[in-house]
This record gives sequence, structure tokens and C-alpha cells, in this order.
Amino acid sequence: MMDSSSSLKDFSMDRKKYVKKYLLNEPVEDKDTQAATMGRLVECLLWQPERFDELFYMSSCIGTPTGLMLAFVEALYVATRDATNEQGEVTRTFEDISNDAYRESGFKIKYEAVITKFVGSDAEIYYNEIRMVRSKGLSVITTQDVSNGERIVEELKTNPVTKGILSLVNSQRYTILIQHQVEGYSVEGHLFKSMMDFVVVDHLDRTLQIYDLKCVWAVEAFFKEYYLYRRAYIQAYLYYKAGVHMTYTQKEIAGYTVLLPRFIVCDSTNYYNPLIYTLDGRDMDDAYQGFDNNGHKYPGVRSLIKELCWAIDNNTWNISYKNSLSDGVINIKS
Repeated sequence: MMDSSSSLKDFSMDRKKYVKKYLLNEPVEDKDTQAATMGRLVECLLWQPERFDELFYMSSCIGTPTGLMLAFVEALYVATRDATNEQGEVTRTFEDISNDAYRESGFKIKYEAVITKFVGSDAEIYYNEIRMVRSKGLSVITTQDVSNGERIVEELKTNPVTKGILSLVNSQRYTILIQHQVEGYSVEGHLFKSMMDFVVVDHLDRTLQIYDLKCVWAVEAFFKEYYLYRRAYIQAYLYYKAGVHMTYTQKEIAGYTVLLPRFIVCDSTNYYNPLIYTLDGRDMDDAYQGFDNNGHKYPGVRSLIKELCWAIDNNTWNISYKNSLSDGVINIKS
């Protein structure tokens, strides 16, 4: 197995999830947010519209549940999935499962009131739809989602900030690579693979520029809310290394300069103007070595790979390398 920026991020944040998802190949469903679903939809509509039916299921609901009802439906889905045996039979009663979901969702009104709102509503239809299609790797979306996604795509194609990039096509000067997979590149002796959204190879300037599209709730808070919180700096560093690997292994771009990756960031509600976030050498050094921001420590790619390799070599996942050295006895502030 080759790791990726996603798997390394998962390892850095939740080793238990890493083991289940990447080593045991067990189904681990990420907690989808509307912004993440919209991001996948926008990428599909922008670059691979022919794959729509492979990736999405059109809901019969006008809109998806929101707020606490969405939390209840998602919790109900997880509880139902976990109670389903290999024969597809649900081994717990709906009352038991729905009570678990009620407690998980955070509703303050009584359980009976929630069930009354749920039964016969679009929320129940949505629950049955995600039960049916998520095991097939599909995301449930509505006609409203598609309309919003189409508006976001149009904004990206026409906005002065992004249209100059996204309007580029293959020509004598440019080679445009969409959803481009690079496999088998080494970082700190460990093999990785990366799927890059949009790569612009400029044969005149002899450069390679990697772009990654992000669809978020807070475009102007991208650094804090996404780059740090979701550790996208890991992705930026590994994408850069993937680009360097391309120049080493592909004769037609040998010797080209790999520019530092950029993030194209759009608003999942199509209200805020899209922005392009750039990185400099210091940002890349931080991504590699680790850094502090407002008192919070973010591990670098170098230490994460070292930690991951130690865990693999020793088949030890329930304690970090650092804490294993002290036999599990550590200072409270260390």
C-alpha cells in the first residue's frame, strides 16, 4: 500500500481510523459536511461531468435535512449501519437505534417530538436513501445542490480571480492535467501517491504549477478553518514532492521548475468571492519540520512519516514512538 496526503493526515489525527481504513480495509465513512459534498460536486461538474452518475445519487427530496435533524439522521444512519449484520439484517429495534441517535444529535426537545417530526418527512426519505447508496460509494445530493454547484462552477469560470487559470486548455504552450495521479514517489524513504486536481505545465516558462480546489464555508478564514484545522499543509508539501517526481521521471518536462502549490478556494454557498491562496518557502519548511501557531503545535511531514514507519515496522498503533521510549510515563507538559 502506498500512502497519500489523506492517509498521512488521518494517521496524524486518528491512528485508530488509519488502521481500520488503510490496513484492515474496513469501511470508515468520514463525517461529510455540506461543504465537503459540495466540493466533490463542483470538482465533478467542473472537470469530470461524465462521472456524475458514478459519484452521486439524486435524492427525491427537495433539500437535505439541516441543523439538529441532519445530525439526528446521520447518527441514525451510523447506528443502523453498525447494527446491520453480514446478511443485511438490522439486529436492533428501531426504538433502540433511534434513541441512540437522539442522544447523539443534541436535540433538547423530547425524543417523541423528534420521531414525530422525522416519520413521514423528507428527513426519513433522506435517511433511507443514504442507507441504500452510501455502501456503493455514492453521495446523496438534491436538485438544489446541483443548481448551487452549477452556479459555483460558472463563478469559477468567469470570476477575474480564477477564470485565467481555469480557462487554460492544452496548447503548444500549455499541457493541462486534470485529476492527475502520481504514484511511487518517495519522501523520507516512504512511498506515496497523489491525485492532483489541476496541473499546469508551461512549456515556455518551463514550469509546473499545481492547483488544488477547496470548497469551504469561510473562504477568507481558509488558513485557520481548513489549512490548519484539516492539516492541508501536509497535502501541499506532498503535492510539491509529487510534482518534483514528475520532472524526474517524464522526459518531456525534465528540468522544469516546480512552483509551490496553490489552493483555489471557493464558497460552498457561492456568496463570497473565490480566492487563490499561495505558499512560500517558509510555509513549505513549516510543513516539513512542523510549526506552532497561536500556541498549538502542528506536526511536520518529516516527523509524521518517521512515526508512521515506526508504527508499521513494529506493528504498534496504540502508542506513539515518543511515548513508547518512556514506557508510557511522561511529564504532564511534554
